[in-house]
Amino acid sequence: MVRVKSILIAVIICAVSLLSACGCSGEENNQSSNVLNSNSTQNTEESKDKKEKTNAEKFLDYAIEAAYLRNFTQTGDYAGIISSLYDIYKDDIINPYTGGSGIYVMNRTRSYLKHDTAVRTVGLGVDCVVIDDYMTDLKEIDTNEVTYCVNPESKGMVIAFWFKDGVYIYEVDENGQKINEIKHFFKKEEKEE
Repeated sequence: MVRVKSILIAVIICAVSLLSACGCSGEENNQSSNVLNSNSTQNTEESKDKKEKTNAEKFLDYAIEAAYLRNFTQTGDYAGIISSLYDIYKDDIINPYTGGSGIYVMNRTRSYLKHDTAVRTVGLGVDCVVIDDYMTDLKEIDTNEVTYCVNPESKGMVIAFWFKDGVYIYEVDENGQKINEIKHFFKKEEKEE
């Protein structure tokens, strides 16, 4: 008799546990999905307010600061831009595929750029090509024809071309395509007399 009572009590406890677990679990799932929905709405609204900058936008900040520091619109100081970019860069532009965060700034006139096999930029975070011929204007460039370093082994990199009137920046996605393109024109400042 004691044995039958304990089996019966055990069956009742199991049934109650299972029923409460099923009922609770359904409530939790409904509740957690509601919580997730409200949180995801909040997160979406917060992300609209605090949108994470793309790597291209982060580099644009550096470009504007370097141009300001060198009074670029007045001086055309390309060499100074190179120095300033190295000086102010904080390794915060991370290549999402390689983890590279370095900056490499090259002058277009360097001889090895004429070689098709140059792969100096593989794995770096940022590559800035300085156009220092004092003749090339960004407004005259068809950026659809800019194909420098757009290939799969350069995925995740930020590429920037510095012209005499502005900077053209883009990122390379995992398929070697250009994304997050930015054209920024420097405003010519009036000379103080």
